[in-house]
Amino acid sequence: MLSVGLVALESTPAAAATPKCSRAVQMKPNSAYSYYMLIPKSAATVKCSMSPGARNKGVTALQTALAYCYNVYTGAQGHKFGPGDIDGIYGNATKNAVYYLQVQIFPQQSSEQDGIYGPNTAANMKFPWHNPSNDRIMNTCTRRNGS
Repeated sequence: MLSVGLVALESTPAAAATPKCSRAVQMKPNSAYSYYMLIPKSAATVKCSMSPGARNKGVTALQTALAYCYNVYTGAQGHKFGPGDIDGIYGNATKNAVYYLQVQIFPQQSSEQDGIYGPNTAANMKFPWHNPSNDRIMNTCTRRNGS
């Protein structure tokens, strides 16, 4: 009995300990700028994850980045993820777009290519800037660290 419990504990993926993104937070690429990015966030951290079935502002922030910063497919007959696909629901189109993004940013790491938004994907992807005076999305995308 005890060994079965240990096996279950050992096989638990590290992602299970990662909090779920449930909202979006404004983050400035540089503190001197007035522009901001909307970044998926859990209650406490931007090191969070999302997967199919999620419905929240964090998904909307992810989808906005996919639509405005990347040229990725949804898997539907060559359809590229665009502004019309932003609905706040992490469905198949979002999962496929995240997968194709991961293929771009992790070309040699197939273990990172799962269609799930997590801390590694978040740290390596870019998010669009928003203009605070009119809340419009700008033509500039950067990573959370400003690069």
